[in-house]
Formats: sequence, structure tokens, C-alpha cells
Amino acid sequence: MTDAGIFGPSGLVVLGLIAIGGFLLVGSAAVHEWARSSFPSRIRTRFRLLKADLSSRQGMRRVRNRVLKRSLDIVIAVPLLALLAPVLLCAIVLLWLTEGRPIFYVSTRYIGLDKPVRVIKLRTMVRDASSPKYRLKERFMRDGYLDIPINCEVYTPVGRILERLQIVELPQLLNVLIDGMSLVGNRPLPRENLELLSRFPSWESRFDSPAGITGISQVVGKLALTPPERLGLESLYSKVYQEGNIIMCDLHIVWATVSSVFLRNRGIPLARAQDMLRRHLPKP
Repeated sequence: MTDAGIFGPSGLVVLGLIAIGGFLLVGSAAVHEWARSSFPSRIRTRFRLLKADLSSRQGMRRVRNRVLKRSLDIVIAVPLLALLAPVLLCAIVLLWLTEGRPIFYVSTRYIGLDKPVRVIKLRTMVRDASSPKYRLKERFMRDGYLDIPINCEVYTPVGRILERLQIVELPQLLNVLIDGMSLVGNRPLPRENLELLSRFPSWESRFDSPAGITGISQVVGKLALTPPERLGLESLYSKVYQEGNIIMCDLHIVWATVSSVFLRNRGIPLARAQDMLRRHLPKP
């Protein structure tokens, strides 16, 4: 900031971005709800919930986190999608030339307990990856988390490159803009995975924050975590979203994600990830 404070050039840019993000947030939510039959009743319900939240300090923090996170998601996702469009186009052409169609993998995932959406990714596996001959669920499903190692035979050569560089996730920027996903959050899961997770106590708390493209489990390393450890991390992240400084927390996760992609490191240790999340919670 300059000596002019928030009214200086940089301050006006920041305020302008937040205003645009807030406008897009309200507009996208309104359009989404207008498509449903009970639009007026849903608006009334949201106003009641908002009024209840604003009646306490913790509730106000939840509202702040919700608005800031969604606004930043939109403000960042739009230019990011435009900037990375050439990379995505090159990946699409490469897949089409080497693997043929389908180029995209689309599946129904839950980004909330009662919110299924069609999640879009680039196809990085062979066409018949779900065939019984590969026995992927029997080999790699762990209590609700299906984590397939990159050296598995179902990945195509091009698919392994796209997975390592995380280019496979770029189409999900559309899910961020349209469906309310976030850039950072716990990964969306299929229905059958939720049924397996339900055996754990308080498993629903992982859905107390928006699902995201990258998240705390990804930067630790999914294969390095047991299902209870992963669920604990995801629940702790949701707690930060509800009560803490979610923006700074997300920045740390994004930095760790970028480092793992470009520096090819193995992620951060579990204890360090837990400590990082707790640092962004209010002190008792």
C-alpha cells in the first residue's frame, strides 16, 4: 500500500477485485438458485441462517470466511482458466492424438453431503480402467479412499505426465466457477466412498468446508496417510474454514502444492501439516 492507504492505486485494485468477486458470488448463487423451483423459500432460509450467524463472533467469522474464500476462488479461477487455456488445449490435442476419445473423464462426486456434481478431469487411464480385470477397488480402496499409485498399469504414458504436473485437474476450474467447488479444499468423493467412510465417527465434518481441487491431504501425500489420518486432516481443515484464518491456510496449501509439482518433493510430513492447520485456528 502507498501513503494514500486503501485509496491509493494498489488499494483500489484490491478493493475492486473483492467487489467483483462479491458481485460474481452473489450473481452465481442467484442464478443457481433461480433454476430451482423453491427459489423464494431458499432465499428466506439463507437470510435466516445469515442472521443467526451474524449474531455471534464465531458466526461472523464463518460468514467472513465463506464470502472471502468464494470471492477469491472466482477472482482467481477466471484469469487462471484464461491463462492456462493454451496448456489445457495442448493436453487435449496430445490426448486425442495418442489415446483417442474420450478425452475427458466425467464422474458424479459429492462436494457436500447432499450436493452431487459432475466433476470434470482429463482422462489419464486406459478406457477400460473400471474393468474387473484390473481390480482397482479390491487393490486400492481403503475405507472410502480410492488412491491409485501413479505407477499402476491403468495409467497411460501421457496420463502419468498429466497427473504428475496436475494438468489433469485443470478442467475442474469450471466446477469452481459453476458448481461452487473451491481451489483448495477436501477432495470430492463418489457416493460409494461416502458409505464406507460413514463407519468413522464424525466423518461428516470433512464436508463442513467446500470441496477443492487441491487440499491438505494432497500436499502430505494420500498414499502416505491411513484413512483415519486423512479423515482427521480433512476434518481439521474444515474446522479452520469454520473458525480460523482460512485464507492464510489456503495460501500455505497452494504453496506446498506448487512446490510438490515443480520441485518434485514428496510433500510435507503429517505432523507438520497438523501443526500448520492448528496455527490458523484462534488461540484459546
